Amino acid sequence: MEANFKQQLTAYAQLFVGMALFGTGTPAAKIVSEAFPMFLGPFLRLGVAALALTPFLIIYRKRLPQISRQNWIKIIVIGGVGIVAFTLFLLNGMQRVNGVVGSIVMSLSPAAMATAAVLFMGDSMGWRKILAVMLAVAGVLVINVSGQSIQSTGWDLILGSVLVFCAVASQTLYSILGKQMIRELSPLVALPLIVWVATLLFAGPGIYQATSFDFSTPSLNAWLALVVWGMGPLAVGTLIWFRGLSQVPASTASGYMSAMPAAALVLSYLWLGDEFHPIHLIGFALVFSSIGLVTWAHRVKEASQEDKQCAADSRSGAMPC
Repeated sequence: MEANFKQQLTAYAQLFVGMALFGTGTPAAKIVSEAFPMFLGPFLRLGVAALALTPFLIIYRKRLPQISRQNWIKIIVIGGVGIVAFTLFLLNGMQRVNGVVGSIVMSLSPAAMATAAVLFMGDSMGWRKILAVMLAVAGVLVINVSGQSIQSTGWDLILGSVLVFCAVASQTLYSILGKQMIRELSPLVALPLIVWVATLLFAGPGIYQATSFDFSTPSLNAWLALVVWGMGPLAVGTLIWFRGLSQVPASTASGYMSAMPAAALVLSYLWLGDEFHPIHLIGFALVFSSIGLVTWAHRVKEASQEDKQCAADSRSGAMPC
């Protein structure tokens, strides 16, 4: 039981660190989007991640022929929808609405993940997880919305909000399909293939924009942001996230998604020089409370299952409790 508890703690840490690394993409993407054209920036970012992950394809090349047709389909869908469509939805949506509207819609990510886990994976919620998701949404809203105001109106507000929500749906599909796939396929094999699919899909418009772009204009900080955007959320963050995701229900993992905006805000203080508002501390408290609550809910469920197994083994004489 002690070994099982340590394994669970490791999984919780992986979920938190994975989502925190996803958060590095927010300030990095802001810098990249200001320095590079719409398709070139994501293409270069994906290229960095793809090259960094390619050694895993070489190491595990003997496993490639063993990948089932169903998993190949999931790899293509995750790369095309979870990365490419997510990027395009978010970039186009954020052109139509300001940051506060985008943040409000993106704050639905934990709830969307939890709902998808119940509908498509048969996960159970319970009052603790439901409360954890509510705290996560509230914390993300406080972190992102405080001190700002909604400026978009009319069709821009509606269309922009819909596009950002489509990005949320794409991100949810990314995690749900990823969890299903890594039951059979190691993330070290799956992720490089997913990133290469996304890279190739961005290659056409990315290379076209590259032909007329002056690569001497971006600053050193912009190039650094490009590397961080590729390595943090994708090459490293996703590997760690998938690793933790493989060990817990998707509904449990949903509570950890609030770590992404919290980490993004901290990095924005340090990197972008964003202003700190005392109310952000309330947001951080809500986020960490949600993570603690969803972890507690998972531990209660695991302990209940262990007690039932122990009772069954005791009745059969297999072991004393």
